Amino acid sequence: MRSPGFAFTVRRMSPPPIAFGPFRLDPANETLTRDGRPVRLRPKAFAMLSHLAGAAGRLVTKKDLLDTLWADVFVGDAALKTCMREIREALGDDAQRPRYIETAHRRGYRFVAAVDDADAVSPAEALFKPPRTHYTHDGGVNLAYQIVGDGPIDLVFAPGWISHLDYVWAEPSFACFLVRLAAFARLILFDTRGTGLSDRRPDVPTAAKRVSDLRAIMDAAGSPRAALFGVSDGAAICSLFAATHPERASALVTFGGYARGTASADYRFGPTAEDHRRVHEAIVRDWEGPAGPVDLVERAPSRAADARFRIWWSRYLRMGATPAAAVSLARMNAGLDVRGMLPSVRVPALVLHRTGDRMVPVAAARDLANRMASARLVELPGCDHLPFVGEQDAIVDEIERFLAGSRQLEELDDAPATA
Repeated sequence: MRSPGFAFTVRRMSPPPIAFGPFRLDPANETLTRDGRPVRLRPKAFAMLSHLAGAAGRLVTKKDLLDTLWADVFVGDAALKTCMREIREALGDDAQRPRYIETAHRRGYRFVAAVDDADAVSPAEALFKPPRTHYTHDGGVNLAYQIVGDGPIDLVFAPGWISHLDYVWAEPSFACFLVRLAAFARLILFDTRGTGLSDRRPDVPTAAKRVSDLRAIMDAAGSPRAALFGVSDGAAICSLFAATHPERASALVTFGGYARGTASADYRFGPTAEDHRRVHEAIVRDWEGPAGPVDLVERAPSRAADARFRIWWSRYLRMGATPAAAVSLARMNAGLDVRGMLPSVRVPALVLHRTGDRMVPVAAARDLANRMASARLVELPGCDHLPFVGEQDAIVDEIERFLAGSRQLEELDDAPATA
């Protein structure tokens, strides 16, 4: 494997403190303060509070608490009740009218207060320092892009829906995913018009405009031909690009992708129009919510109880788009239908999908692959829709092998014929 040819500054990160109401909980240093003054809690009670706050908004069962706090000792519910009594006294919380922790009778507890990252990590202080952001233009719109790595093949990454080029680097799992891709490719990242560091526009970015933007970014990055990697709705856009610009696409990779954004009589794999309406209402209603306006139980169930990840996700979306822009993009994605163009895709294609994906059923990936003669479908275990969450190594390994093989085929096709 070639050296990635780039370097990042890596910093060690301790579990971040969590803020709620007047309190600041620091798991790494085992301290709880109220308005800057220390609040005393015994170790088991502190550990229980940390566990509950880290799973804010989710029911934590008694079994989970007992397995976490007393893994090697057999104790009963009485121990939990004693810790909870101490926690309520420390927080000044009322079990009948809880502000912080509610009791789910005979099941467990739920931390109900809004939490925030007390020591929020800015992109400049993140585990990986963001690379330089460049700009190009398409139809009067400024488009932001970054280039990472110097591998033998160009790889354009289309993340889907909302993105923010700088803030992706504040989440270690996302940053590591991109760095791994950049270890074997010259990775080209970009923000779709209307999101992130690209221009915020009132007009809806149609599929045709997004394809045009992708071409403009490749031109600016000096990439005459590239492999395309699209996630979710980005998969449909990359597929459309490969079908309409075969001379610019060397290969196609999709993850969590689909051919049509809304279910219909002849396409039963996607969400219904009513499902979309509920999501659009939730975006407007909950955009400022601390847990994120789009429920991670569907997009990233394996990280849904991770308070730090939920905080990052919420900020990532808010930094990436306004509520109106997010709804416009979601409506455009709901209206996507590239089924008619997929038979025109002739470049080697790899369709990746997790079998338990709760956002896009694996049947949609099977349909997507069946419509492209050159596609190979790989179903992976897991339920996360976001590729950088869960077992990301399996995804990157598949992409690396696929691109290496497609590059060898391309070199054989380009080799001069011998007599």
